[in-house]
Amino acid sequence: MQQSRPLPGGGPVCILLEQAGTTAGTTITVSSPATASGHTPNRGRDLLPVLYAITLFTGAATLLLVQPLVGKLLLPLVGGSPGVWNTCMVFFQAVLLAGYLYAHRATNKLGVRRQALFHIVVLATVLVTFKAAVAATGSPVPVITSLLPDDQDYPIFGLVALLSVAVGIPFFVLSTSSPLLQRWFAATGHPSARDPYFLYAASNAGSLVGLLGYPLLIEPRLTLAEQQWLFADAVMLYAGLVVVCVFTMIRHAKAGTTEAQSEVKAELHLSHSPIRASRVARWVFLAALPSSLMLGVTTHVSTNLAPVPLLWVVPLALYLVSFILVFARWPDSVHHAVGQLTPLLLLFVALSLLVDASEPFALIGVLHMGAFFGVCLVCHGELAKDRPPAEHLTVFYFWLSLGGVIGGLLNGLVAPLLFHRIGMIEYPLAIVLAAAVRPRSAEPGAEPPLRTADVLLVFVLLAISVALVWLVPRYVVSPLEPDEPEPWPAKLLRGGLMFGLPAVAVAALLRRPARYALCLGALFLAGAFDIGRLGETLHMERNFYGVVRVSRSPDGKFIRLIHGTTIHGQQRCDEADCPKPMTYYSESGPIGRLFQDLSKRKTKLHRVAVVGLGTGTVSYYAEAGQEWTFFEIDPAVARIAQNPEYFGFLRCCKERGVKYDIVLGDARRKLTKVPDASFDLIILDGFCSDAMPVHLLTREAFAMYFQKLTPTGVLAVNVTNPHLDLPPLVARTAGSFDSSLTVLEYHDRPGERDRKLGSIESQWMIMARSDPARDPVLFDPYWWRRTTIADGPIWRDDFANLLAVWKKSEH
Repeated sequence: MQQSRPLPGGGPVCILLEQAGTTAGTTITVSSPATASGHTPNRGRDLLPVLYAITLFTGAATLLLVQPLVGKLLLPLVGGSPGVWNTCMVFFQAVLLAGYLYAHRATNKLGVRRQALFHIVVLATVLVTFKAAVAATGSPVPVITSLLPDDQDYPIFGLVALLSVAVGIPFFVLSTSSPLLQRWFAATGHPSARDPYFLYAASNAGSLVGLLGYPLLIEPRLTLAEQQWLFADAVMLYAGLVVVCVFTMIRHAKAGTTEAQSEVKAELHLSHSPIRASRVARWVFLAALPSSLMLGVTTHVSTNLAPVPLLWVVPLALYLVSFILVFARWPDSVHHAVGQLTPLLLLFVALSLLVDASEPFALIGVLHMGAFFGVCLVCHGELAKDRPPAEHLTVFYFWLSLGGVIGGLLNGLVAPLLFHRIGMIEYPLAIVLAAAVRPRSAEPGAEPPLRTADVLLVFVLLAISVALVWLVPRYVVSPLEPDEPEPWPAKLLRGGLMFGLPAVAVAALLRRPARYALCLGALFLAGAFDIGRLGETLHMERNFYGVVRVSRSPDGKFIRLIHGTTIHGQQRCDEADCPKPMTYYSESGPIGRLFQDLSKRKTKLHRVAVVGLGTGTVSYYAEAGQEWTFFEIDPAVARIAQNPEYFGFLRCCKERGVKYDIVLGDARRKLTKVPDASFDLIILDGFCSDAMPVHLLTREAFAMYFQKLTPTGVLAVNVTNPHLDLPPLVARTAGSFDSSLTVLEYHDRPGERDRKLGSIESQWMIMARSDPARDPVLFDPYWWRRTTIADGPIWRDDFANLLAVWKKSEH
């Protein structure tokens, strides 16, 4: 029902009467005499939505700019694991929650006008913070490295403390943008002020621009120092826009429109019932699920599919786009269509996880991202349709933010502790929960309650799936070794027989969300009995740096250390006493050749540094009287390597009279504390899954390596990487500070015999300052000398463009 009557002194006011828990309502349009008589509306007032939208856009873009910036500042301090990004996300979500809580409580306690004036004082603290930071560190974003511990499985609290000091206050102020500005706009009396949620789309659009603008525009062109000042300038611009918004809100609110609306509501006895606890719980759940799923899909894709640089941007961008779409007149028909398609996508994602599908990467990656995007659209669409009236706006955003924090905490903090010995199962759990979510009224009639027969169905499906998982690999198709490509027909046959048949039964329950989700969970549970291509798991640990596990190969010949999908070392089961080196360190490969050449030198090796412990395989080449230092950032890897039940390299090293030490912490930070000219050889193999931490390959890093080497010392770098073309970059970067360096490269492609003995394809580079005509290391025919170096980027501590070294084609 729509009624109109004139109000004195105000513009058109649209009041939407919404009942709690619904979006349906009665619309009452109240027109002023000025409008009724055809007078020209106030142009300044008509521009209010533009002003507020620009301010929200600026604040949100700045908010998303600082997140990858801070992440890049922190990666050199705590390694390149996904745990860094996940912890940063949890911190930012928690500060966002604090900002929303401040917006809600301050507005309710002080009123809109007084709170707006008080907020100007809060903005002033940012200026004070920037000035103090610049005075103390010379940068508006201070990074206090002393706050980070070096040898902990979970350096989370130190990381949170560092983040709080670096960007805590400006991020808090930026986080208040969305609820405060929308609440202020609602007080201006503008015709669209009654339902200011359209501004949320402007906020998320700004977030998307800030997120994508960083890797595409800012990072390739600006140094880290310039990026920090850009952030500070953007914050000050935002603060200026907020001050303008404050005074325009006070000016238009004084015109009496807000009071006029209150009079109309009182006259018509309009009131909104309190928000029920069940409705709040639904808000929190619908906000928490996409947040958890976002971190889960980011970790899985960047660790188990391909550690592609900046891949974390894609899930976060999709997460933001979903908010933009659903808060901008999202049609019910499209919403319900997405709700019907998404559960089917989740089933295909589950199958890809169960069969460990990673190729073709583009198809599998799109499948994961598409299912995640569908879940975001469904959950956020339900939130948009269930949004309360404007007077409950701040509390609505608070509960949404709380849900986001809960989802982030579950993945970033709770799951690593709770699933310490199980692995990364929060992603499958989130998929199961998402499978139970549907748009309201998407199906005709409510789903009947679960019965005993339904529970029995789940157990029957579980039993059948477990039986297939046990029988198929033993009697139909045996899985191949991880370093051998599995033909598509064999993979499809094995996965189809084990999981495809039960999945058909699960698909038949698509229209019954609870039953569908339970059966999908049963399918995941059955998958836990599949040893897969990586073999039987003997030991598993999970911490901040990811999941590492020790497994026995399917043929029972090898014991392996695996992080993500990367083998970090292995030994034969029948060589428990003194195992032979394998994988990247075989005697017939680059490292074996290097130590053969080093033994021909007149000056023998005395001290060796190894960045990246793995299983300690390279210690096979250590001789009595030598001193070896291993730098390892992951305490779990150090524990496993020293356990003789799994690997015997370090034990044999000690028995030969070699003195070795394991230093926990980031290698570059630890090396700075070592005296100059300490080592005759430095071996750089600091992998995190398949990703090399960028800060270990910068110009400043290479300068430090050679500072720690003796004049005749050798630096060996493992540049094996499926996605980045590292050899030209390493040659350019190392030569940029010392053009006299001799740079050699060795790309080892082992034959069938060597592969069966445990060797895998690897690519190494060595660099030295000694005379290549006299040093046997530098004229080995197996090593190819780089005499010309193609033009390209040089990585520095304050500038490293990953996209510029992306492989043009992968073989």
